[in-house]
Amino acid sequence: MNPLQLMEMHRSDFTPNDLVIYQAILENPDQVVYKTTSRLAEDCGVSQPALSRFVKTLGYNRYQDFRADVSTWLAVQAEQTAQGSNHTGYFHRLYQLLQNSEKLLTPAYLQELAQYINNHANIYATGLAKSFQPAQLFEILMRKKRRTVRAVANDFLGETSAYMDDNDLLILFSVSGRSEIMQSIQHTTGKILLITANPHPACAEKIDRSVVLPYSTCDPEASSVSPVLFDIFVELLVEYL
Repeated sequence: MNPLQLMEMHRSDFTPNDLVIYQAILENPDQVVYKTTSRLAEDCGVSQPALSRFVKTLGYNRYQDFRADVSTWLAVQAEQTAQGSNHTGYFHRLYQLLQNSEKLLTPAYLQELAQYINNHANIYATGLAKSFQPAQLFEILMRKKRRTVRAVANDFLGETSAYMDDNDLLILFSVSGRSEIMQSIQHTTGKILLITANPHPACAEKIDRSVVLPYSTCDPEASSVSPVLFDIFVELLVEYL
């Protein structure tokens, strides 16, 4: 996970000073490399100790470790740009994401997740826009296994979630886990399994379980390859159901 992704992951825990530093680095990450800590802190309008606390929130022991990671990440970005077209960069990012996903989606992990899903009487799946496609794929693949999964379009999500009970499961595909779709299910008594790229989704208290897949940019929603991972995840999961 690159340092910008780490910032995004911990953003909900940031103090006001942390948010100022976060925004400054997000807008110009190069300054982490070429500015001294005192200069960066001054330009952000915070103290040096505040900058040190910020990087420790991200899991770094020293600011120098954070700077080294940013420098490495910038070098990778520059190399991708030098390679040529955006489509080359796309495949490079996808390859990295597949490697990271392989570490998460182990046979043991998928088997345990499948057991969790199988414990529910009725299974529904949904998602917004491109994220509805893996819900439909899940329904189709499960049909081949003679298992009933209902892919629910967003227009009917509120109605469906209202009559679910605690023996029912809704598998929700949402890259960002934003509040728009989460509000539709906040009053359900059914269980919610969230497949996302955001470790801090909205309405987290309503989620019974989540699977956080990797993503390639600091903003999960801007990561064009995330929906591809949803389809791959579905294909793998169905093999264990």
